[in-house]
Amino acid sequence: MTRRKRIEYSASTLAVLVGGFLIYSLLGSVQPLINDSRVQSFFFFGLLGGLGFSMLLSTVILSVRFIAKRSLVFKIAASVLWPITVACCFYAGVFCYIPYEIYNIVKIISDKPAAV
Repeated sequence: MTRRKRIEYSASTLAVLVGGFLIYSLLGSVQPLINDSRVQSFFFFGLLGGLGFSMLLSTVILSVRFIAKRSLVFKIAASVLWPITVACCFYAGVFCYIPYEIYNIVKIISDKPAAV
């Protein structure tokens, strides 16, 4: 993946993370459910919503890129076995989200363009 695509991926997932955090934290603090504390509900539901939607977007982006590079036979097999494909894509996206974000940030910093 090029440096530009890494920056676009990180920017889009972080924008969804912030948007989901704000929306769900405001919804969660309307009626506090955790220890009758609005602050705890604000952060808990904000993290759940922000990370959830950001992980979903990451899953979609990475799965589409992965499947687009495969052969026609693989695409047909993935279509026929779609429940397995969806489960694999979902779990790979959820479990690899934070490590892949860290990896992207390290690669963006280390792969600086050459000065002209």
